[in-house]
Amino acid sequence: MKTKLLLTIMLSLSVLIAFAQTDRFEGRPTTPGSDVESFKENLPVKKETFVAKLDRFKKEGFKVAVVLSSSEYTTKLQPPSSTTSMTTQLTLKGTLPSIEAGNLLESFTAKMNETFGTDIFEAVDKTKIPYKESKWGKVDDWEVTKYRMVATLLISPVYDYNITSSKYSGELQVSLSAPIVEYVNEKKGIKMKYPVRGGSLGFYKSAKYESDNNPNIENIEELQALVNPPSGDELVSKIKEEYEANIEKYIEKITK
Repeated sequence: MKTKLLLTIMLSLSVLIAFAQTDRFEGRPTTPGSDVESFKENLPVKKETFVAKLDRFKKEGFKVAVVLSSSEYTTKLQPPSSTTSMTTQLTLKGTLPSIEAGNLLESFTAKMNETFGTDIFEAVDKTKIPYKESKWGKVDDWEVTKYRMVATLLISPVYDYNITSSKYSGELQVSLSAPIVEYVNEKKGIKMKYPVRGGSLGFYKSAKYESDNNPNIENIEELQALVNPPSGDELVSKIKEEYEANIEKYIEKITK
């Protein structure tokens, strides 16, 4: 069962990576521009607190990039054991646009600079960041830039569509998080470390659609029409409410 679950996860990741690479790097440079270029090494420091790391970055001329990653709507993947479970998750195909998050990127950047009394957090347009080829395909090449830490605002909208005891239900779930990764120069090359791994900034759930009859949904667009969650500015407002309610908890956690 563990092997089957692992294979399912690996397949799902490979699909997501392949999808992300269809247009994510189109038009991006392969060498850094003069405004972002830096080949100075970011050497590791043992038992360094997050606050101390920011102070060191300031002294050494490094920056922290803040980027927005808003994925397209998906449905939860059907778990391998779902056929023997009381609940069956259904996976639907289709394409819905990613969520435009207004000025959330700028708000988070300003909040981090204000909180830590610095100016090294910068909202970054990733189209200006170079990419390189790796054994996993194309990847962002942060290690040749001044941005040796990257805080990513992740907005992940997922439809949870289930059958439970012949009852059909679906709801929209949107998670917001801000993990932070650091690119460190070590003897064997660049190593990615995670000063902030999860970085939860909230979780929104829409009202639930429920029915005793099979709605015969064939794609995610039809599911969205039945659930009819907030969209556009209304949905962005809900996400921002989650952000405002959780940003202080996020900061408190990463400064411990």
